[in-house]
Amino acid sequence: MSLFRNRNVLLAMGLCLAAAAAVVTFAGIDPSASNSQIYRSSQDISEAQSILQQAGYLAPGAFRNGEADDPTVEALQAFQAAHALLPTGSIDFETRTQLLSHRKGHEDGALRSSLFEGRNSLVLEGVRFDNDTARLKASSRVVLDRVAKSLNAWPGTRVEIDGHTDSNNTDAYNLKLSKARSAAVCEYLVDKGVASSRLEEKGYGESRPIATNVTADGRATNRRVELTRID
Repeated sequence: MSLFRNRNVLLAMGLCLAAAAAVVTFAGIDPSASNSQIYRSSQDISEAQSILQQAGYLAPGAFRNGEADDPTVEALQAFQAAHALLPTGSIDFETRTQLLSHRKGHEDGALRSSLFEGRNSLVLEGVRFDNDTARLKASSRVVLDRVAKSLNAWPGTRVEIDGHTDSNNTDAYNLKLSKARSAAVCEYLVDKGVASSRLEEKGYGESRPIATNVTADGRATNRRVELTRID
């Protein structure tokens, strides 16, 4: 009986200590200050979609309101990449903070500062092409429209449009494809009002990988378009 009572006492003490630890943990941490928090509610997503649409990342009518559908995720990734955030496509604390700073009224300032923001180059996340062609996917237009707006807000900025491929196919084929893709992006930006004299086309083929070409994910990462500031 004594042993039974001792075990009950120990169990009760353990529960008390666990409860106290939980109180200390939740009292000492502000969940909103942790970037591990993900905002998933339909209201949070709808708010983000509204801001992304205002800022030119999300085309009107191309998404389902309040849902993290493919266009919304791609727009979030483009926004995150433009602001030096990990392009997860989720609304974490840092992303939400940046989004809120781009509400209507801050848009003009955002256009003038968000493209390079102290960097000399950036990958245009979300710019994709049909397989083995220089034909832009429709989803790429949202990203490139945003780039055009930013470049038009900084008329003195000149950029190099760098096309890159994975290592599939021959060196000569990949070099030709990367040049064609660079030219396609340049043509799109010119159609959106960016002076051609401010754009320089450049294709690097497979010569500058940023990931392994052994895996499918790595090859997808290497197939990219970058902007490099040259002014």
